[in-house]
Amino acid sequence: MKQFRPRLSRRMFWVLCALLVCLRLALAGFQQAYTWVGGAPLDDELMFRAANNISAGQWLGAYDYLTLSKAMFFPVWLALLHALHLPYLVSGAALWCGASLLTAFAFSPLWRKKELGVGRVLTLALFAALAFLPSSWAAYTLRVYRDNIFPALCLYFFAGMAGMALRAVLETDKPLWPWLAAAGAGLACGYLDREDAGLFLLPFAAVATVIVAVVLAGTRRWKALAAQLIPYVMLGVGVLTFCTLNYTHYGVFALSDFSAGSFSAAMGAMMRVDTDSDAPYLSVPADAREKIYDAVPELEPLAYWLEEDAQLQNDFRDPRLNDYRAGSFYWAIRRAAQFEGVYADAKTADAYWQTVADKINAACDAGTLPSRTGKRAATSQPIKAAYVPATLAETWKGFWHVLRLRDCAPYEALRSIGTEEDIAQWSAYLHCGFNSAANVGEDTPYYSPYQKAAFAVMQGWAWAYSVLLILGVLGALFFHLTELLPQIRKKCTAETIVPWLLLFGIFGMALLRCAMIAFVEVSSFGIGTSTMYLSTVHPLLVVYAFVGLLLYGRPLKRKDTP
Repeated sequence: MKQFRPRLSRRMFWVLCALLVCLRLALAGFQQAYTWVGGAPLDDELMFRAANNISAGQWLGAYDYLTLSKAMFFPVWLALLHALHLPYLVSGAALWCGASLLTAFAFSPLWRKKELGVGRVLTLALFAALAFLPSSWAAYTLRVYRDNIFPALCLYFFAGMAGMALRAVLETDKPLWPWLAAAGAGLACGYLDREDAGLFLLPFAAVATVIVAVVLAGTRRWKALAAQLIPYVMLGVGVLTFCTLNYTHYGVFALSDFSAGSFSAAMGAMMRVDTDSDAPYLSVPADAREKIYDAVPELEPLAYWLEEDAQLQNDFRDPRLNDYRAGSFYWAIRRAAQFEGVYADAKTADAYWQTVADKINAACDAGTLPSRTGKRAATSQPIKAAYVPATLAETWKGFWHVLRLRDCAPYEALRSIGTEEDIAQWSAYLHCGFNSAANVGEDTPYYSPYQKAAFAVMQGWAWAYSVLLILGVLGALFFHLTELLPQIRKKCTAETIVPWLLLFGIFGMALLRCAMIAFVEVSSFGIGTSTMYLSTVHPLLVVYAFVGLLLYGRPLKRKDTP
């Protein structure tokens, strides 16, 4: 008896894709953005202010202690949407749909094999699974912040690299450069969107390059390796462009003075100084600061602001620790420096922090200041053995948080805060509504019956999706690992080993991201497990579960019968 196989014509495939995209954008249309005007100067307001300056032709605006503190691709994205009169939330959903569709096509060579025989149906299914991933509409996406687009940018990168690797070994007649160009766009934009993107994305790119070099042979290897330069060149062009703009407007050739350069060197030097404190989360405790003030006269003027000014301490000091957490101290000291005129211009700030770094390092090297580490330049805490158990525990907690799709409600439970004029300005620039209206007699946001109905459907889908994701990841992990022994026993070929390694890399990158966020949480933040910071993990696990079950799931590996 002939086995039934669902099939789709090319036309029907694209019709269904269009319908799914329209449905996904319609769901985004029910949502409303969230902001707190005056309450997020380091995050949402910084991005919104920069975007307005870009629209006015002033790049990032007047220089102060926040101007070059973060990677600034997101304001460029906002300015582009404003120029095109596109709504912010719907545009973010459209970007996500594009990344989802690219990912589905990237992995499609794996199920064009005769024994699977479902072709476009599986491509459409993977697209739908990603496009309607509940984390893509979670409350964090409603903020006017860079994580609204960061998961999509990362997914473009992973899809591009995966599509390149699979076509290099499974479809040798297909060009690699379009996929590498897509990966380069995701890599460059993601790197320019968040400071930690390089640590997350570049390892995957490097390993993919090595694998292609090893498994391919002859002239094809050299052509493939030459094409591998595309994403790195695109990254270099993007970074060079932003650094040049910063140099033109502020006189400093840097992408961010926070994560690299003299300020990073100064923070690393301050964290060298030994301390008697063993309290968690503290990078430069009070006793270390006292030693530094005495050894570095340039920092003495900042002591008043950091140790006595009530407003600055209220904004940044943790009352439970009676000190500055590592994740707050660098903002506090930058604002204190602003009050003392250090940020009059970028060159002055750069020279100031370099002087601070040089003097602290010289004092540590000479033994004038007690040192607990070697010379380093970083705003993050040094890795210590004491952090390992807590980081491992938080990594598992974060991974389980992702699998259960926690905190993926499609609405913000808090009402937007700001005057009517403020909200109107934000709404007009972003071409979207904000949840500033309150329920009668309450300080909670008002949502219409239609919105509530849509949100209920989305939350119900999230619950069902979480069950499927848990089962899918566990099943894929089991089948994926059990395939290792057969791979070792039989003669491995590029066609068999590359897909196995690709899935291994995707799962490894998901764990890496969980571990990265876990270390920052246990060493610096202490804010709890966050869906926003883990949002790049969700799509990786969806891809892993979907592809792993199809490739290695035992019921699906049976041979076709005529």
